[in-house]
Amino acid sequence: MIELKDIDVIFSNDDKVVTAVKDVNITVDRGEIFGIVGYSGAGKSTLVRTINLLQPPTQGTVTVNGQEMQKLSKKELRGARKKIGMIFQHFNLMDSRTIFDNVAFPLKGSGLSKDEVAHKVAELLDLVGLEEKTDNYPSQLSGGQKQRVAIARALANDPDVLLCDEATSALDPKTTSSILDLLRKLNEQLGLTIVIITHEMSVVKDLCHRVAVMEDGHVLEQGSIVDMFTNPQKSLTKEFINTATHFDQEIGLVLTHPMIQNIDENGEIIRLSYVGDETTKPILSNLVREFDVNVNILYGHVEILQNTPIGNMLIAVEGTSENVDKVIEHLENSDVSTQRFNDLVKEYVKREG
Repeated sequence: MIELKDIDVIFSNDDKVVTAVKDVNITVDRGEIFGIVGYSGAGKSTLVRTINLLQPPTQGTVTVNGQEMQKLSKKELRGARKKIGMIFQHFNLMDSRTIFDNVAFPLKGSGLSKDEVAHKVAELLDLVGLEEKTDNYPSQLSGGQKQRVAIARALANDPDVLLCDEATSALDPKTTSSILDLLRKLNEQLGLTIVIITHEMSVVKDLCHRVAVMEDGHVLEQGSIVDMFTNPQKSLTKEFINTATHFDQEIGLVLTHPMIQNIDENGEIIRLSYVGDETTKPILSNLVREFDVNVNILYGHVEILQNTPIGNMLIAVEGTSENVDKVIEHLENSDVSTQRFNDLVKEYVKREG
């Protein structure tokens, strides 16, 4: 559906050269919700604008729906762009026009009659849950309602693709959740392919099928949500995931508590990460029974991503060093990832420092 191949974007100004995007390769399948996550300045907004050539790449090819975008004539490009909707952080509504007129604006020159336009706008506003706001003005709406209008406007030409540029960053958590629910509904009902860029991994976690992590114009790694959350390879990805799952906050409270020092003297503190069927197994009771150790749960969390249960747990294991080593070996052989106390502390200090 969307293929970005060997994409570079380079800006030159007053003898200064800035590479905003470097050697990026991404493929988005039809009907997929694909997230691009990174901090400010990572190049993600520049990258997403190459999809509809609002930002032509310096090098590389952009293919959307089988069309190589750079080879299109100006007329063909205008037609292709109509099938790529886009929404932004600050909505970009026309304050002097009604909600009806904002949504109807992209239909100018469409050849539709006045009645057909009215019917189309009514359908779109009903789809986003704002059918009663037709005659209102943007100043009369909440932030979430404004974003819904922006989504309805982006859907006016029945696009195949919706690009979302930090579309929830200006919204509070409850409103963000409602907008994500709406995007999920549009994906399911319309078969809409969605590319969403954000600096919030929690948005990606709740909405996307796959994700790419960007830093300094590069894609560090990409993969399915389950793979990224259970087996991240890069430190930045781990940082995003810890924030999204709140594990870093909880682990900080636990690791800095005075009782932890006493526990560590008599045994080992271990983080467990597990996925799928492992979340339903009696892991801890088996450890106590088989290895003659005491196990205390310091923190635990299980959530469902893409219908797959994923768990994190922090436990204190007290026993002989030999038995503790056997516990860790047993866990790893059971497809449970482990991380020991000293590594946890080093990671936490590095993150906080």
